[in-house]
Amino acid sequence: MDAESCSSRIYLHPTSHENSPYDPNLDRLGYLSTPCSQCVFRLSLFFFLLVLSIDLVAQVSPAGGRMLLHGTIFTAQGRRAAEALVEIRDLHGVKVASSVTDGDGNFEISGAAEPGEYIFLVASASQTKNEQVLLAQTDLELSLALPPAPSNINPTPGRYTVSAKRLGIPAKARKHLAAANEAFGTAKFDKAEREIEGALEADPAFPQAFTMRAFIKLAEKDPRSAVEDARHAASIEADDADAFIALAMSYNSLREFQKGEEAARQALGLRPDSWQARLELAKSFYGQREFVLALRELDSGKVNFPDAHLVRANVLMSLDRIPEASEEFRTFLREAPADPRAEQISRIVAAAH
Repeated sequence: MDAESCSSRIYLHPTSHENSPYDPNLDRLGYLSTPCSQCVFRLSLFFFLLVLSIDLVAQVSPAGGRMLLHGTIFTAQGRRAAEALVEIRDLHGVKVASSVTDGDGNFEISGAAEPGEYIFLVASASQTKNEQVLLAQTDLELSLALPPAPSNINPTPGRYTVSAKRLGIPAKARKHLAAANEAFGTAKFDKAEREIEGALEADPAFPQAFTMRAFIKLAEKDPRSAVEDARHAASIEADDADAFIALAMSYNSLREFQKGEEAARQALGLRPDSWQARLELAKSFYGQREFVLALRELDSGKVNFPDAHLVRANVLMSLDRIPEASEEFRTFLREAPADPRAEQISRIVAAAH
């Protein structure tokens, strides 16, 4: 065998935050939390953005200017992970190449990239794993195991299926909850709380009433009380994604981002198409300075909601993508010109140029 056909072996290490392009001077917004269901669109004016492994082994063999990635993705239990998304992104979060694993968990990516450090990222359902890799040559073989799924997850049943617990809720309790939602939508939080008290008098184990009260507490800037209500709601009905969304929002508001991540993953496990849960997961990653992971979550679905642009702008700012971040800020200003943060955001955009 000649020297050129021999492959070398390199070890891939977890992403280091010390080398991140993050500039704390650019983070000047307060942290925003976003509610679930119909309430989510109304909470945006009341929060501020808080601005702020299985070891992976790669075999590299020289093969010219074309880069080919291939390998196998496993679940935490050692089974092969089918239909998992595989991406290579640079350290600014720009996607270089992507693929999806087949039924045997295998993937193959063809593309080209300059030699250097990249982020190898795998995502499946609510699970995400990433490692920083050095692409010095071509023909890279990678194997990676996903982290364990959140415990006690049973995906929400069909759209029109109602749990036995919900069927047993008294009509009077439902009426009070509807009135609380209406009052909340017009920022009449005292009235909303009174209606929730009425709902809980009619049914002391009404999980949606506790979830609604968690949102009210968040609007009143009392996230610790919101945590208590959201946790209690989840303890009553463990397959209610909204309760976990409320819990993720509450933890993110308290800057307890690891707990926020866990709650958001629970919500996504129950409701994979929930953009509210994915936005909270992005906020959790952002708070933990996992900027590429945060951007990936924001890229995963279309979120037509003004405050999502604030989160994305701060993520892009942290990845040193200033022009794109500025455009996200401008988009927010166009969509929410009357927002009380508009003047502050305008100053940030001006300072970025």
